[in-house]
Amino acid sequence: MSKNTTCLLLIIFCCCLVSNASAGASFTNHIEMLESSITFTVNETYTDADALAFREDLDTDDNGTLDTLEIEDFRERYLSNGGAQFLEYIMIDDGALPLTIDSIDIQFVNAQGPVDNSTLSVTTTVQYSMSSVLSAGVHGVWVLGHPLIDNMEFVLPKGMEVVSYDGLDNTSQSVHGGRVVLEGVSGIRSFVIEDKPAFEYAAYVTFQKEPFYKGSFFLPLLVVIEIILASIALYIIKKNKNK
Repeated sequence: MSKNTTCLLLIIFCCCLVSNASAGASFTNHIEMLESSITFTVNETYTDADALAFREDLDTDDNGTLDTLEIEDFRERYLSNGGAQFLEYIMIDDGALPLTIDSIDIQFVNAQGPVDNSTLSVTTTVQYSMSSVLSAGVHGVWVLGHPLIDNMEFVLPKGMEVVSYDGLDNTSQSVHGGRVVLEGVSGIRSFVIEDKPAFEYAAYVTFQKEPFYKGSFFLPLLVVIEIILASIALYIIKKNKNK
């Protein structure tokens, strides 16, 4: 893994506050895609020593208590570059379809109060827009992974189906509200660069428009067509008998 990738992981998941991976931190990613936008949600949970270290770094006046002003100060500093780091976190079609960040929101749960090791949660929501819509053809979404992500969930645009995926372990697929949901644990993706094998902590999901014959309307339509054909055949048979 490159130095840049390592730094990016620290920025996104630990907000430059927790330098060592441990059992006291865990993350989930939720990637919801529409035809022209993506909502990316990172849920971070810190416990024990990691929760204490996080609070200590947030406590800028070192008085042993976190208040609203300190949390807001962190939020402003973290987003001072407009969240540009998140443009490196997700790619569509290997970067061929550019993304623009429309908004970023960061929410803390159980952050205010004494600097201790009680559970602390942080939810970051990034709203992206695309320069064009995901239409016909095959598309791919790439999302940077991490060993501490115990769940990555991809919600495809309506009418899309999964073609293949890599970098996800213990996967499952389901359909909710007519949209395919693929989820699993962040794993190692393998690929080839200049005929040489390469590996990275990232997930890559390839998807495409669902063939028309898989649509919910197709089976009822087929039944109607069969009934019409059977009626026509029966009419012809009766007409021939009456001659």
